This record gives sequence, C-alpha cells and structure tokens, in this order.
Amino acid sequence: MRRIINLILLAILSFFILNIYASYEARGVEESFPGYFFKKQVKDVKSINDLFEIKSNVQLELSPESALANVTDLAIDAQGNYLVCDGTQLNQVWIFSAAGKFLRNLSQRGQGPGEYYNPLSVAVDKHGDIFINDYLQSKIIIYNRDYKYKSEIKNVRGHYIHVNSRDEIYLYDGMLRPMNKSVFDTIKKIGQDGRIILSFAPLMEEILSTHFSIMSDGMNIDEKDNIYEMNPLYYQVRKWTPEGRLSKTFNVPSHLSGIRRSGDNYVILNGPFCLNKNIVIVQREGVVDLYDTEGNYLAGGLHLPGKIRYARDREIYVELWEGEGKGEQSNPRIICYQLK
Repeated sequence: MRRIINLILLAILSFFILNIYASYEARGVEESFPGYFFKKQVKDVKSINDLFEIKSNVQLELSPESALANVTDLAIDAQGNYLVCDGTQLNQVWIFSAAGKFLRNLSQRGQGPGEYYNPLSVAVDKHGDIFINDYLQSKIIIYNRDYKYKSEIKNVRGHYIHVNSRDEIYLYDGMLRPMNKSVFDTIKKIGQDGRIILSFAPLMEEILSTHFSIMSDGMNIDEKDNIYEMNPLYYQVRKWTPEGRLSKTFNVPSHLSGIRRSGDNYVILNGPFCLNKNIVIVQREGVVDLYDTEGNYLAGGLHLPGKIRYARDREIYVELWEGEGKGEQSNPRIICYQLK
C-alpha cells in the first residue's frame, strides 16, 4: 500500500513539473526553473536595491602615477585586479588591486613589442590572458595573467574587443563616420592572423540621418557565447549566434525604441550587459532596463548613478566620479552590484 501511495505522489509531482515545463516551452524561454521564478520576481521591482546589493565600493587610489583623465574600458583580471583603459586622453592601462590600490601600468607607450599607443579596450579570456586593442596601431596585444607580453595580432580595425569561451575574438565598432553614408557591419570576428573571418550586425539605417558620432561599446557575450548588440544611438537590442546569425530582436517598449532625444541632445545608451540569471541590462539617462535573454521586457526605469563598465556572472561594475564640477581632481569609484 505504501508503495502505491508513493507511486501516486510521484505521478502527481511529475504531472506538476511537466505542466510547468510546458508553460516555459509556450513562452519560448530557454532557462532553468529558478530562472523563470526570478523573472516573475523582477517584474515587481521598484528600485535597483530590490534586485541588487552592493558587494564592494572601491575608491581607485589617486597618485601622480595613477591619476585618470578618462575611462574607455574596464575589466577584471584573473587575480581580481581592475584593468582600467584610457585610450583617448592619457593612452595608458592602469592596474588597481581589488581594494583600489594602484599597482602598476600594464606596459608603456610606444611601438615596440608589448607597447601600446592607443589602448582603447580590454578583455580577459578564460585562461587569464589579457587582450588590449591598440586602435591607432591597428593591433591586438596579448599578455599572460602575470602581465608578461605574449604576442600580437596585427592589421585589425575596430574599437571594443571581446573574447568568448571558445577563445574567439570579436571587435565592435558602431561609430558613424562623417564621410561614410552607408550601412556597415558593426561586429567582426577576427582570426589569429588578423583576417576577418566574418562580419555581422549591420548598423541601423536610421542612424545615418543623425550625422552624430560617438565611440562606445555596444556588445556583450553571455555564458553560452550568444552575442547581444545595441548601437548607443538606437535603442534596439539584437541577439546573435557566435556564427553571426540573428536569433532574436528584443521587444523594446515602443516609447523607448529607436533614436530618442532629450531636449536638443540625443539619448546615449550604454550596454547591453549580460548576467548569469538570463538577464540583459540596458542603461539610459541614469536608469536601467531589464530584459530576459529571449528579449522580453521585465522592468525598467530603475535609478542607477554612474556608468556600467563591466559585467560578469551575477555582477555589474559601475564607474562613478565624485568631485566633478567642484574643481577637484579625483579618480572614480568602482561599485560592484551583485544580484541577490
């Protein structure tokens, strides 16, 4: 009798699980059960603090050797240190500890092996190797996890570098050129010899009419190597396979989509950024919007001061400058928000 009861309970439980799974399939959402319930929770949030908690709040040390003028990119290396690029003003890469202490420069300015002239962006692969995109010298410089020079990939063009779990290298460049009046692909997959293996993610044609150029990253890669792309002038997130096939166009609310203005200025977007709970974040005008990886809008308008610079696992890293406008020299704070 007890065995029969156990079998009946097992059948009821199986029926319940299969019905939940069927509901996932109907939604077309490829995720775990916990991910689905997390998304239901997201829809009710009113504040960024409902979803995230501050894991760390670090002031980057200010010294004559570590004074920053600008940040063009940021990453965290295999040792947990911050790699901070300024590829537009001081043209240097600084290494700060997890506590914000300045440790050293990655290398020095120059044209020799391991030297950079315009270190615009940085990426760290699964082995801990560090990739610096030296834009003006058209090369990618590779260092090992101990900051020793390894090799270079020459004759490459693009702004922001990304490396996926397969060790495949991508460059994003969505900046409109004043003399270029035609649509171009914004993402290129680069071989170890510098050749373009494939290109995809064509620029939205409407951007051509803005005659406005901005250099900003518009690409991120999730844990499954799917690629998410959005031009900083045009609010539309697109999801691509590693082979460059369009797999999803996000359901952006109509009042947010496309090119937007705030007064006389264009709204500049930041992102997308991928988190491990199948969450994609877009930042606009000091607030963030959240989507699932299938492009469904979950929540939006959540206030977040500063600029998101980096995302990994369940964490986003925000660059926040203080003292600006007061005539004070400062370095930014790096605030890590972690999903609860």
